[in-house]
Amino acid sequence: MTNYYEIVKIFLMKKLLIFFSLYILFTSPVRADQCEWVFWDVAEKAYKLLEHSKDYTEFCAPCMDKEPITRQINTLDIQPVHQKDTDERLYQILINGKSIDIAYVYINGKNLGMQANCTPISGVPEYIDDFLTGRWQPEETL
Repeated sequence: MTNYYEIVKIFLMKKLLIFFSLYILFTSPVRADQCEWVFWDVAEKAYKLLEHSKDYTEFCAPCMDKEPITRQINTLDIQPVHQKDTDERLYQILINGKSIDIAYVYINGKNLGMQANCTPISGVPEYIDDFLTGRWQPEETL
């Protein structure tokens, strides 16, 4: 009889593990991608703007972020991105070892992707203050 309960217990634990794994997989925040991989001229311009800053603000309106988050810059790098089946060379900006999408980063209150001429960018405010003061609303609510 004890063996039966052990089998049922293991079966239920496996089902719970599968359920929670799927829950985490499908409910984790989704990040939109507009300017994470960019051409050299855009990456270089963004890097130069970032290298003179101690911090940056992250805000992804298309991801439905509720409010901006300011983060400190400890390390900064440009890294090539390998793409299969193409000769185009793209680059990504790394802050503190993490790849960022410059369309959702603000330096001195202004969108970094727009400052670095990454195009096209849509669904984000040019100035973070426009979101904070209510002068800018996500496109769906206009």
